[in-house]
Amino acid sequence: MCSLKRNALGAFHEALIKHFVSGFLGTIQGVKKCTPWATLFRALLKRRRFLLIVLDDARYDAFKTVYGRYLHGLLIKAKVPPPNTYGWLPKVFSYPEFDNLRVFYASIDIESHDIGINHFVPKGKNVKVIPIRPNRAKHLRTVLPSEVNDAVRSVGLSGRDIVWYAQPHFPWVADEELSLMLMRDVLIHDYVPPDTVRRRLTALGVPKPRVVKAYYANLVLVLRYVKELINYSVGKGVDYDEIVVTSDHGEMLGELGLYLHQEYNLPQLTIVPWLKVIP
Repeated sequence: MCSLKRNALGAFHEALIKHFVSGFLGTIQGVKKCTPWATLFRALLKRRRFLLIVLDDARYDAFKTVYGRYLHGLLIKAKVPPPNTYGWLPKVFSYPEFDNLRVFYASIDIESHDIGINHFVPKGKNVKVIPIRPNRAKHLRTVLPSEVNDAVRSVGLSGRDIVWYAQPHFPWVADEELSLMLMRDVLIHDYVPPDTVRRRLTALGVPKPRVVKAYYANLVLVLRYVKELINYSVGKGVDYDEIVVTSDHGEMLGELGLYLHQEYNLPQLTIVPWLKVIP
């Protein structure tokens, strides 16, 4: 009975967010004024030479708080459509301009969360995908940002490059204990009520601030390596017309009782950074 009650509450919670809260927050003025991510991306693809750096799971407000320690440039809000990456990725990869590219991609070893970029590249395109598999952090099923940079140095930049980091996405490298405690729940995240992680945290006695701290630590970690990557490209004399740091979607950090990313039209999930970097 207790399990059934929890499932019923979870279903009610999901319906409330999907049909009422998402509809309201997804149409507020601040969200409507955001530039569509796909529009920005297509304009970037038309550039002769560019570097697009994607931070998986980086929500706008968190990025805005910390990026200035490592990067400089013009930051704007971009709007990605739900649900998550699949709301826009197939569409933008089909653009005619999506060609003559090199894509470095950190592949998370969690089936329900790994994007599998290579599966979305249309046939006949001159797009080389370099997948980077977990190695130094196999126990966490993630790719460290240092491993991404190692791959870039090993393969080399082409001048039309996309570098896709795993962080700040779960698992949180700075809090391995917490990440391992939640690993099972994340593995089945797509098949359980959306408040499952919250209930798990409550059962473990883990306060919300610990999760927020772990997420921000992951974000700060990857920004250090983003700065290193940009400095490396400049040192190698790669003459990019534009360098951009962005994200594919945001993350819930306890708002509305939700954690990780869900298929909702909520600002925390759909508003992401688009930073034109000044090297």
